[in-house]
Amino acid sequence: MLGSEKKKDKEIIKDEAIPQKHVESFPSRGASFLGPALLFKGDITGNEDLVIEGEYKGKIDLPDNTLKINPNARIEGEFLAKNIQIQGKVNGTIHASGKVEIRNTASIVGDIHASRVSIEDGAQFKGSVKMKTQP
Repeated sequence: MLGSEKKKDKEIIKDEAIPQKHVESFPSRGASFLGPALLFKGDITGNEDLVIEGEYKGKIDLPDNTLKINPNARIEGEFLAKNIQIQGKVNGTIHASGKVEIRNTASIVGDIHASRVSIEDGAQFKGSVKMKTQP
């Protein structure tokens, strides 16, 4: 009930609507979100999509899901996901059973192991690409 009022124990609680500009940045299905002001160190394993806008150091293991690294994100470590979309800075090893998309704002130092890779004009990449064959 966004934008509505509810009564609770003689108090009126007004629900705040999420500004429309922020709704568009959320993934369409359930996902976890590391905000732009966060620095996270450690391992992440899960069964849902992950969007990173802040800083991350460690290992990410999302074998059946999507990892999205937004333009201002900086991540370092080893990353495994079904699909990976990179717009920020990455230093490490990337493994994808599906597709790795490297957008024009991306800067990557490391190796990529994937079935499919797309690199937009303007992206920076230093490392190697090893193409996996799908069964």
